[in-house]
Amino acid sequence: MKDIEQSFREAFERHSDELFRHASLRLPDRDKALELTQECFLRAWQYATRGEEIREIRPFLFRTLRHLIIDEYRKHKSYSLDEMLEGDEGGQIEQHIPRDDTNTLEAAMDRFDGSRALEAIQSLPDLYREVLFLRYASSLTIPEIAEAVGESENVVSVRIHRGLKKLRTMLESQ
Repeated sequence: MKDIEQSFREAFERHSDELFRHASLRLPDRDKALELTQECFLRAWQYATRGEEIREIRPFLFRTLRHLIIDEYRKHKSYSLDEMLEGDEGGQIEQHIPRDDTNTLEAAMDRFDGSRALEAIQSLPDLYREVLFLRYASSLTIPEIAEAVGESENVVSVRIHRGLKKLRTMLESQ
């Protein structure tokens, strides 16, 4: 039991920030994102204490969080996914973008391009948006994403490729 406790402490310290970041990008309410992140760890703990095996903790946590987010959207079916993401998402995304202390034109252009890309990602279909967030915002590998979303690695790779292609087309047209 102490071994499980120690591994969960380490997993919480290592992954809680990135799980919260992911949830806050997918949900319009920061408090709800924090609540679901905590619920994710609670469910993983319950799963492990029942004697179930967790082979890779990071993808398991992301898959659990994904299911909790989907359940949250189902509770509030009266809103479309796009409406929920458009709400005050801009303010939440801004706080997760690392600030650049340099005041060069190049740094300003990079920040501008990054914020344009984040806005464009919000208008992508959910299948593409989800894998792009997991890959580039949460830095998961393709096998980890595949396990988290319950798809094959090939499907995930294709979604990332198509999502990037759509994103590139959107950014070039602006």
